[in-house]
Amino acid sequence: MMRKLLAAALLGLASGAVEEVTTQSQFQKILADNMAVVVDFYSQTCGPCIMMAPIFKEVAKEYDGRVKFIKVDVQRAYVGVQIRSMPTFHFYLQGKVENQFSGGDENGLRQMSRALAQKAEAMDVEVSLGALEAFYQKHDPSKLEKVDEIYEKYPAYKLVQILKKKYGVAPEFTKKTPPKKAATGGGKEEEKGVDIKKMDLDDLKAEVYRREMAAEEKEIELFKKKNQRRREKMTSAAAPTKIAILGGGPAGVTAAIYAARAGLKPVVVAPPVGGQLMSKGVNVENYPGIPEATGPDILKMMKRQAMKFSATFEEEMVLSVDLKAKPFVITTNSSSFTAHAIVLATGADSRWLGVPGEDDFKGGGVSSCATCDGFLFSAKPVVVVGGGDTAMEDALVLARTSSFVTLIHRRDSFRASKVLADAVLSHPKITVMWNSVVKEFKGGETNMLDKVIVESTTDPTNTTEIPAEGAFVAIGHIPNTDIVKGQLDMNDAGYLVTRGGSTACSTSGVFAAGDVADWVYRQAVTSAGSGSQAALDAERWLSETGVGLGGDAEEEDSEECHPEDYSSWTMKQIKKTFKEMGIDPAAECRGCNEKSQFIEVLCKHGGAP
Repeated sequence: MMRKLLAAALLGLASGAVEEVTTQSQFQKILADNMAVVVDFYSQTCGPCIMMAPIFKEVAKEYDGRVKFIKVDVQRAYVGVQIRSMPTFHFYLQGKVENQFSGGDENGLRQMSRALAQKAEAMDVEVSLGALEAFYQKHDPSKLEKVDEIYEKYPAYKLVQILKKKYGVAPEFTKKTPPKKAATGGGKEEEKGVDIKKMDLDDLKAEVYRREMAAEEKEIELFKKKNQRRREKMTSAAAPTKIAILGGGPAGVTAAIYAARAGLKPVVVAPPVGGQLMSKGVNVENYPGIPEATGPDILKMMKRQAMKFSATFEEEMVLSVDLKAKPFVITTNSSSFTAHAIVLATGADSRWLGVPGEDDFKGGGVSSCATCDGFLFSAKPVVVVGGGDTAMEDALVLARTSSFVTLIHRRDSFRASKVLADAVLSHPKITVMWNSVVKEFKGGETNMLDKVIVESTTDPTNTTEIPAEGAFVAIGHIPNTDIVKGQLDMNDAGYLVTRGGSTACSTSGVFAAGDVADWVYRQAVTSAGSGSQAALDAERWLSETGVGLGGDAEEEDSEECHPEDYSSWTMKQIKKTFKEMGIDPAAECRGCNEKSQFIEVLCKHGGAP
């Protein structure tokens, strides 16, 4: 039965108005053969892509015969267009991008498709030579001698526009494509209902995703309510928390997961925005187990996991940390609290050039991590900016996959080690531009980087335009250690120094994780690994020293369940939670019919985990 349903669904997809494009030549031919084209750049594992698929198909049917709708799976096909995030929709008119946007915006898709169809319809006209001669005979006989030249010079729609503007009237013209008759409804439009038997594969995927998102939203809402109560209790209590984690990136949140599972009830202090992974709007493809997700998506999953184990998130900026006091004192924008142990996971910020176009094309060609993003520019020209070891390493890494690498350095010699510098200078795919700086990053019609403007440091009037689809700024990082400067040992660059084979810092009870103590690897996955190490080291230190143990029986009590937290939950979601917790509601609540009664049973067991 399932095979028949799947076959029927695939047949429905095959007969739809949307064409799947898999090659660049096929893509270019469609643009050449169709006046108006809408493209859905998607992937099969992207949630918003799944949601938009049936909507895209519905809009395609609405404009069938007037606008060509195609889709490109960016994980399986490259058609010559660099895509920053998914889904991304491009609207082409006569082969050129007329409009574009990214994300699951149904209204945007409908509005831009409508505008494209209207423009295409206005351009979809024919004017015969006889009609043009008759027009000039009546309105401007002096042009009759050049009528053949004028007829060949302008496309018909442009000719109609020019003549109407100049003479107030236009020559007779006809539509190339007869307009389609609008579908007539039989009275009031039937309200849409969810009937999965009538759905095709795209519709089924979208409906499953919609239900999953609805359940997830309710779960996140519950976590936020619990987090707010824990936060209020933490800031008002006189007792110090066992462990505070400063930083909300992969290192900090991983430390929170490990500490929470060890029963330490960690407090994570970090603003809701910030961090290198949080600012990565493009897809992260090198994090194990997560083949495709943006940086914010990965952190969202991590935070959700940490909150599930009762970690508390204080979404504030840390203003100061007093490591001389025992317990340690942490002050934020709106609160002050104490902690027996601290994990510093404040990260390191990339140094940027601060030139025009740099911010505009971050995630669209401009990057600070060749290891992370270099593969996206396989067989494409790229530039690297810098003269140290990192710049040399980036250039050599990129030379393996990119078509050509231009290394831009502001001096006439490198600061890098001789071995790396010699490797770069001898590499056939790397060219060095000495005494040069980047003046501006520029992009094309797809809002992606396509050229870098370089200026000579010896002659500012001498500028060069370099074609490049990727630009990697490798001029160093700034560790975020100002809040503990003078209190912990650091190296000359400001990175925290830890004891060999440990994440422990120079002050007992303080541990470091992630880029704040890593000037070599600086990867999300290595940061997460060091976060787990820091939490394990902190837990071991607390156990060995006995700090924070005993006298807090009240704190160890489980959180109070609040029935109102579950008022928006469906019975299906409540029963699913019962199953996950091993609760038999029939045995504990005989004759229960009301949702409130089942919520009471759930609260009796402490509520959802």
